[in-house]
Order: sequence, then structure tokens, then C-alpha cells
Amino acid sequence: MKIELTRRHALGAAALHARLRRRFEHYAARYAALPLRESVTWGDRVVRASYRGAGAELTVGDETVTARVELPLFARPLRERIERVLLRELSLATDPAAAV
Repeated sequence: MKIELTRRHALGAAALHARLRRRFEHYAARYAALPLRESVTWGDRVVRASYRGAGAELTVGDETVTARVELPLFARPLRERIERVLLRELSLATDPAAAV
């Protein structure tokens, strides 16, 4: 099951990448018992993650960011909730006025 979301932004790729990394560190600290840092690979424009059968890729462009998530079948009942969380986090990361 796939989810794909794209948001526009006016931050520039480097600034957005830094904001995404801060959001990730927030969650890594909040859920310290989970091996989140070990499951993520940070590139200049692409961030990849995999955990328990799910895979995700964030592609950071100069004006857009795209999240692609592949969920295992057992996560189907959580699809709407996962989409809401992704939309919230992408909105926070792409809003220049939001404290991240």
C-alpha cells in the first residue's frame, strides 16, 4: 500500500533539509527506545527510512518536497492516521513561520 504526498515550499532545499532533520531528531529523542536513527539514511536531497516492513523516501527539491511511503498490509487500518501525521509534519516543515 502506497502513500505519496507533495508539498510546495519557499525555503530552499538546504533549509528544508535542516528543518526535516530537526523534526526527525525530535521524534528520535521522544521515542528513544526505538532504533530510529539506525533506520534512516540522509542524503543531500533524498532521505530514506525503513522499519518493520515499511519504507519511506523524502525527496527534497528547491520548491517541493515529496514523501513516498510503502506500508505493509497489516498497516492498512492505519493509513488515514499515517497520512494525517505526514501532512502535519510536512506542513510544519514547509511553513517558514513555524517553529521547528
